[in-house]
Amino acid sequence: MNNINTHIPVLLNQVIEFLNPVPGKVFIDCTLGAGGHSEAILQLLKGQGALYGIDADPRNLEIAQKRLEQFKNVNFIHENFDNLQFIGKEILKKEKRIDGILFDLGLSSLHVDESSRGFSFLHDGPLDMRFNPHQRLTAADIVNTYPYEELLSIFKTYGEEKFSHRIATAIVEHRRHGKFETTSQLANFVTTTVAPRPDFYFKRHPATRIFQALRIATNRELEVLHSGLAAAVNIISPGGRIVAISYHSLEDRIVKHFFREKSKNEILNVLTKRPIEPDEKEYEENRRSRSAKLRAAEKI
Repeated sequence: MNNINTHIPVLLNQVIEFLNPVPGKVFIDCTLGAGGHSEAILQLLKGQGALYGIDADPRNLEIAQKRLEQFKNVNFIHENFDNLQFIGKEILKKEKRIDGILFDLGLSSLHVDESSRGFSFLHDGPLDMRFNPHQRLTAADIVNTYPYEELLSIFKTYGEEKFSHRIATAIVEHRRHGKFETTSQLANFVTTTVAPRPDFYFKRHPATRIFQALRIATNRELEVLHSGLAAAVNIISPGGRIVAISYHSLEDRIVKHFFREKSKNEILNVLTKRPIEPDEKEYEENRRSRSAKLRAAEKI
């Protein structure tokens, strides 16, 4: 069992500032994780109003339920926020309005720490990467079966990897002799593929972008983000706020352009002219916050 007390929610003060939870309001946490953001919101609701926590990973829900067991006004939903439109309609049958929606995107620290989930090359594990372990497609399926053209597109689009052609070509050639099964196997293969010599220096691990690309493709993260944001605008009440925390440029670009478009159409009022990032103190306390960017908007 992961120690939920070690889970530090990113940009917590800023999330609370923009969502402004007060007794009686209703919130949706679309990426519940270990429940850090939701715990802070529930404390400020003081038993009045409600919070609905969504997570595609049943393991995350189990951990969050234990963390939030003292609160009576929290509801747990095992779903992907790709279905937020339907979820929101069901919530509105019970609640008068929805006052705030939070998206804390990307990879949960719980996923990184659990080697059996196969998200990180820091721990050897199966090449899995599924947020929802009940879905069929895994990262291993992509690496071992997708044709060169699709691998190239995934690595270039989702990983912005400059060695995409070289890596995709090498993977297809290697598959003729055996499958990729573990995270360390793939990470070591990518390293030897792109490094011109054994002592070649990289600022980051050479497999970082490939692992990001495979995770995004496995879980359809960018498509889900598009549909989730569109649903959020539809279901949130006037005056309600949407807060999104992203961890790489692809996510942040989608959120920025979505908010900007809805602002031009006078549907949203953008509250953050520039993305808010962790200060030095938070970065020192929580290194996983280093690439976080928060954007917020209010329904007109």
